[in-house]
Amino acid sequence: MTKELAEKIEKVQLEGIIKKDKVIISDNKAFEEFYNTSYIGTIETNSNGLEILVLGSTEVLLLCERNRILIWEDNDKNKKLYDFESLLTYFTQFDERLWHKYIIYMDLRKRGYIVRTGYGNGLDFRVYKRGADFEKDSAKFLIFPVFEGDPIELRDLDKMSRVAMSSRKDLIVATVDRLSKPIYYSVKKFQILNKGENSEIDNAK
Repeated sequence: MTKELAEKIEKVQLEGIIKKDKVIISDNKAFEEFYNTSYIGTIETNSNGLEILVLGSTEVLLLCERNRILIWEDNDKNKKLYDFESLLTYFTQFDERLWHKYIIYMDLRKRGYIVRTGYGNGLDFRVYKRGADFEKDSAKFLIFPVFEGDPIELRDLDKMSRVAMSSRKDLIVATVDRLSKPIYYSVKKFQILNKGENSEIDNAK
């Protein structure tokens, strides 16, 4: 791919429609621009039998930060376009911890990992090995974000650990320090083990 073509692709912007805590893109270009190349979004079928791309809030914030998506307030083109800050404010009404989750999401993506939606109930992300094909391969890690001021209950760790074990994945507790730097801990048998520099999740402890 030439540099000129790469720059042209980077400037492609697609329109999205907000529906509560999701954004929907009906333009088929989204499959190639976002899903096939960056593993962003989930392909679903709408009531008319047409395929659409559904984006979660962290994915929308990523695309907005990269200038790749256009979303108008109240889905009305006569109103203002959402920018990153206004989108963050909008989505925070559905998830007050979204900013910290986004920091973790972005950090993992910058490290080269494929990051997909998790199982819910605290397990917010599934993370694949670098170079994996998420449509064929299984996720390697489950990410359990915890937040400053919220202690981890043993029963929660027990629950998350059991889910990870049953799905044959490694449980990673992710937190964000006061400098907005993510820190990762590998959890096995309720002990936080120092994984050293060779951990597959960089800087996991």
